[in-house]
Amino acid sequence: MKNILTAISFFSIGFTFTQKEANTWYFGNYAGVSFTSGVPIPMVNSKLSTEEGCSVISNSQGKMLFYTDGISFWNSKHLLMANGTGLNGDPSSTQSGVAIAKPNHPGIYYLFTVAATAKAEGIEYSLIDMSLNQGLGDVVKTEKNVLLQDSVTEKMTAVLHRNGKDIWVIAHGWNNNEFMAYLVTEKGVNKTPIISKSGRIHAGPELNTQGYMKSNPDGSNLALALENDDIVEVFDFDNAKGIVSQPITIIANPKSYVYGVEFSSDGSLLYFSAAGKGEIYQINLQAGSPKAIQSSLTLIGKTTNGAWVGALQLSNDGKIYFSIYRTSFLGVIDNPNLLGAACGFLNNAVPLAGKIASLGLPTFSQSFFTQDQTAKNVEFFDQKTVALGKTLVLRNINFDFAKFSLQPSSFVELKKLVLVLKQNPGYKIQIFGHTDNIGNKSANILLSQNRAKAVKEYLQSQKIASDRISFVGYGSSKPIANNETEVGRAKNRRVDFVLSK
Repeated sequence: MKNILTAISFFSIGFTFTQKEANTWYFGNYAGVSFTSGVPIPMVNSKLSTEEGCSVISNSQGKMLFYTDGISFWNSKHLLMANGTGLNGDPSSTQSGVAIAKPNHPGIYYLFTVAATAKAEGIEYSLIDMSLNQGLGDVVKTEKNVLLQDSVTEKMTAVLHRNGKDIWVIAHGWNNNEFMAYLVTEKGVNKTPIISKSGRIHAGPELNTQGYMKSNPDGSNLALALENDDIVEVFDFDNAKGIVSQPITIIANPKSYVYGVEFSSDGSLLYFSAAGKGEIYQINLQAGSPKAIQSSLTLIGKTTNGAWVGALQLSNDGKIYFSIYRTSFLGVIDNPNLLGAACGFLNNAVPLAGKIASLGLPTFSQSFFTQDQTAKNVEFFDQKTVALGKTLVLRNINFDFAKFSLQPSSFVELKKLVLVLKQNPGYKIQIFGHTDNIGNKSANILLSQNRAKAVKEYLQSQKIASDRISFVGYGSSKPIANNETEVGRAKNRRVDFVLSK
């Protein structure tokens, strides 16, 4: 039997993501927390009192620039911004506003607002120039309350385009099933949205205008809450084309009044609040089929005495915080990428120094919460230096997008692996398939399984016994490169393996 040597071929890879733009939160009745130190510290300097909608933006260094309830702006000195009143959002609109930076224009920001209960003001935007008023900012009068679409719901989210620089702002119509994805580029706001008809028609009682909509951080999924109907919907989102598709409906218990929704930082799990019952549920988006995803619904915690739960919001510490109505605390989900009770539900986790939470938490661009998921040490297969128990990446076993067929260029590497297995007949192999982060999470699990299976079938065709081979698919959960580029995504569409006795 050949000696199996410790592998020495490896490289380190990683990407740093900074989310200082979401360092500061103002919400509720003069409540606030700062994440500048890495943990939430209460603040008592807010001038904001809102039942629901609010938005805050800091610069890339973490300095808070302005915050709003959708009607008025307050600047970094907590004074009303010049020309910063009279917007057409509403403090009682679930997501009354979201602030985003104009691409490639330092100091220029847009605030998108949505009116309450599908009123005619609909979705509008205003332009803020932070170079004005001695650096405290001013709303530009000629681009204030610019109407994009009337009569939309109170749901709105924002996420990066796949090109890594432009931004999608997404809203939903009323009395229809239309998503409107507006693209913001360095040229400004494209007023002609990408319209997708998908999922349920949003209609009926005004309560159905309420409830949050969120993207996951990498922009591959959307979720929203229909409060009156006790329904949460999950969709695929193509963050290159702006198209919403593949709806999955999750039905909550009657009188749940579903309200807050949020994805874990890796996008594998979705959480929502059954506001009226004081409960938070988890959904496994990698469970498999739509039926399996629906069946994965799990209660992970309840508030004390059934106090209402409002918004859920991911933070730059990777945790999800939730508002507990009319209390002086935020709750937390400590490890939201973990299934079931392991996610760590905790009530009354963050004291608010006597200030009071209401239903809403700030709406941010969800891309602020992208976290580095890439492996830091990646070792490649070398038939002369193979290690037991180590995960080794097969070179040149890459796949076309959404495909699992082996290409002829793969066979050179696979023949080397066959040789190692034949020279060491007592060894078994476990094969791991992977995908990039584009597309449906459960579909990616199946695709990655098929990629691993394709390698297994090749080994079997070369007379490696099937009882020596096992395989599993991890979908997009274990990248080795940055999914923000096609080069990185191609590296992640791969197969690796572990040898064992």
